[in-house]
Amino acid sequence: MDPVKACSIKLNDGHLMPMLGFGTSAPGEVAKSNVEEAVKTAISVGYRHIDSAYLYLNEDEIGRAIWKKNADGTVKTEDIFYTSKVWGTFFRPELVQTGLDTSLRKLGLSYVNLYLIHFPAALKPREELFPKDKDGEIIFDTVDFGATWEAVEKCKDSGLTKSIGVSNFSCRQLEMILNKPGLKYKPVCNQVECHPYLNQSKLLEFCKPKDIVLTAYAALGSDSRKEWVNKNTPALLKDPVLKAIAEKHRCSPAQVALSFQLQWGGGVGVVVALAKSFNEKRIQENFQVFDFLVTPEDMETLDGLNKNIRCFADPPFPSSSLDFTTPIPRTTTTPQVEPPTHRRRSGAPCRQSRECAGAPRGPASEILRRRRGLGSQLGCLPAHRQSAPSCFAEGSQTCTVRRQLWAARAWPS
Repeated sequence: MDPVKACSIKLNDGHLMPMLGFGTSAPGEVAKSNVEEAVKTAISVGYRHIDSAYLYLNEDEIGRAIWKKNADGTVKTEDIFYTSKVWGTFFRPELVQTGLDTSLRKLGLSYVNLYLIHFPAALKPREELFPKDKDGEIIFDTVDFGATWEAVEKCKDSGLTKSIGVSNFSCRQLEMILNKPGLKYKPVCNQVECHPYLNQSKLLEFCKPKDIVLTAYAALGSDSRKEWVNKNTPALLKDPVLKAIAEKHRCSPAQVALSFQLQWGGGVGVVVALAKSFNEKRIQENFQVFDFLVTPEDMETLDGLNKNIRCFADPPFPSSSLDFTTPIPRTTTTPQVEPPTHRRRSGAPCRQSRECAGAPRGPASEILRRRRGLGSQLGCLPAHRQSAPSCFAEGSQTCTVRRQLWAARAWPS
C-alpha cells in the first residue's frame, strides 16, 4: 500500500487527507527563500500535506517549491495535498472565489485540496491585510457567514477546491454552519491551536460524531518571534514530562508531542497534526513520528499536561460566537454564567477547573464585558488569561492593533 495513503484519513466527503502536514506560517524574520527551501526539503523527506494561507504571504514560494520537486521527479503535483485559507477581507460572498483565484495564481495550480474559512470574523475589503480607519482602528465588516459558506461551497462545485472546512471555529460556530438551511456540504475539518497544554477535549468531543476532523496547528508550540504569540507562554518542548517520555522512547520531545495528537485518532476523535520547522534535520525528524508508538500510560500522562494555555493569546481575529451577522457591540452589562469545566480528553475533570472557578476578576473586566456582549458563554477565565498579554506593552509596534483585536474577540465556546 502507498505509505502516504496508509497514513491518511478519509474525510466526510470521501477525499483522503495525510494525517501529518507541514505548516508554513513563519515570523517576519524568516526570509521567504527559507520557506521555499523548507517546503522542498519537506517534500523530499516525504511530506505530501502542505498547509498555508493567503495571510502567510508565501504562496508564491510554496508554488515554486512544489513545481521544482515536480520537475526533478520527486513528486507529482496531483500527489500534494495543499490547504489554503480565505482571508477576512474576502469574506463577502462575491469575493470568496477572488481570494481563492489569487492563491491559485500564486501557486500555479488549478485547484487546492482544502479551502478553509480562516477565522469567524470579517474585515473590510481592502488591499491591506488589516484595513484601518483614519484613527488607526481595524475596520471590521458585517457579513452573513451563511452566505460566505455558500460561496465556499460554490468553489468546491466549480472544482477549484476538493474539500472545504473552517479554522478557529468554536462548537457553536460550527453548529451555525451545520444547522444552516440548505447546507450542501458540511465542513470536513476545523483547524485550531491544539497541543498537550491545550488538548481541545470539548471541541474534539463535539466534532467526532459529526465526522469533522480536527487539524492541530501549533502542535509543537509556536515560535516566540511571531507577532501574535504570547511571549509568556511556557515552551512546550522544554516541558520535563514531555522530555522524560521522549528519553524513554529514544525520540525527540517534538515527536512525542506529534504522537500525542495522531494517536488520539482511535480515542476521542481524529486529529491531523501540522509540524513546522525550517531546520532540515528537524523536518526529517518530525516526519519519523510514525516509526514508534507512545504507550497508553504515557498518553494518559501527556493528557494530564493540559492547562488550557494558548500560544496565540492574542490571535489576529475577533471571534463572534453567536450571530455571524451581528457587528461587534459595545456593552457594559455582564450576564451571570456558570464557570466551565475543563476536561482531559479521557473525560476526567482537569485541575484547571478548580483554578478557573476561584479565579479573581483581573484588570481585563471591561474586555470580558465586551466579549460577553457578543453572547458568548465565557465563564471565568483561567488565571493566566485574566489580563491582556505582556506583548501589549505601550510602545510595541503593533500595540494598538493587538489591543483592538484582544478587546473584540470572544472566548471559544
